[in-house]
Amino acid sequence: MAGSRVIQVSLPEGVEPTREDLDLLQGIFDAIVTLRFGQGRAGEQVTRTLEADGWSVRSRLGWVAEARKGGELEQVAGGSKTDALVHLDQLVKADRVISAP
Repeated sequence: MAGSRVIQVSLPEGVEPTREDLDLLQGIFDAIVTLRFGQGRAGEQVTRTLEADGWSVRSRLGWVAEARKGGELEQVAGGSKTDALVHLDQLVKADRVISAP
């Protein structure tokens, strides 16, 4: 993006971040930027459009947890990492019961 600003953050010496580490850090920094500077023009336009249509709009930060097995994918959102993982576990267990022969 032309004209964008970048903040570089140093990791402790010897740390080799995994893909999961990088995704987590990116999510944390995205949340900080959104909290500090707002959601941006596109998000504001969506909110205004929905509200003009009579919707009450609220958004909040959350965690997304996903489980993959072969071609299957389960994905849930939660208010905390634990909430998302517990809900994911329940969803996977329910799926096992439903798809049992």
